[in-house]
Amino acid sequence: MPAFYRHILMLVALLSVTVGHAAVELKQLYQNRVQVNSQATTERNQALRDAFTATLLKVTGDTELINHPAVQNALDNVRDYVVQYGYQQDDGLFLWAQFEQARVEALIQQAGSGVWSNLRPQLLIWLVVEDENLRREVLSSADESILTQQLRNAATARGLPVQFPVLDLNDRMAIDTVDIWGRFEDRIAFASARYSPDGVIVARAYQNDPSLAAERWRIDWTLNLGDLRWRGAVDGMDLSLLGADLVADITAQLAQRYRIDASEETSRLWRIQIAGLDSLAKAIAAEQLLNDLPAVEDVQLIRYQQHQGVFELLTQAAPARLMQALDLSKQVKPVYLEPESQEQPEQTVMPHYLWIQTR
Repeated sequence: MPAFYRHILMLVALLSVTVGHAAVELKQLYQNRVQVNSQATTERNQALRDAFTATLLKVTGDTELINHPAVQNALDNVRDYVVQYGYQQDDGLFLWAQFEQARVEALIQQAGSGVWSNLRPQLLIWLVVEDENLRREVLSSADESILTQQLRNAATARGLPVQFPVLDLNDRMAIDTVDIWGRFEDRIAFASARYSPDGVIVARAYQNDPSLAAERWRIDWTLNLGDLRWRGAVDGMDLSLLGADLVADITAQLAQRYRIDASEETSRLWRIQIAGLDSLAKAIAAEQLLNDLPAVEDVQLIRYQQHQGVFELLTQAAPARLMQALDLSKQVKPVYLEPESQEQPEQTVMPHYLWIQTR
């Protein structure tokens, strides 16, 4: 795109109203519903199992959890976890069930996993599909293909808030298909800014080389949340069915950072480093931000040099809960630190953040 039009676009973007969201607080995390054909006992029992399985996946993001013997036993005795259930008529017959939170979390802890809180990042997804003739198309919020329907349904089931770009004139002036396919981060970040997402997914769907892979189709993806990076790929014979696999892969990796073991919810000291504190006012504001985190009892600035502060927190929350709150904050952004860093052993590296608040 010519530079002149880029400059015009920047002016338009500054005057445009954003259509974005903040982090999403999920409701009814321990409730689910499953479509059924009848209210017969056999079908009801299977539907309760399916609803319980879906609830466990939504609460934990842990796909391996379902195979644990304790969970398999719970599925065989699913009625022990049901608070109430009923039927709804909504373009078909659905069984809905509410599960007992305390018992579900005890089961999750017994199985060695953890709970992903109901505060989830709002993610914007740029998905480009390359067809058999190598034509590429960016999928928009108006797309109703089976692929996007499967993706949306899976995201709802897994508790992963996602949105597609509207691809209106602003979007099409801000970014080209080649920018997305090539993962040009500056262009993607610029085009994504109007949506104010917490994180951005860039996904590419294309045919595999038959000499290298048995599966016909692949979707590779990256997720950027602040300076944090995740990546992965899913393969399959039918592209339209890969949307659910894509969501499962993203959710599994993202949840690893934020799952909370209930046994970790005890009083502890926890340290983090925040860079970009080039004034006393910013250091005080950062301390106030940390004081406002859930279950934080006290905050001390224990070291300050070169515009970086190390804070020690007395908290009853697990580190994952605090990191999630900070990662979704608009005042700081997480900074990725290479595990191979020689400065500190991996197990002792404290979380690093950059102060970005402009107010």
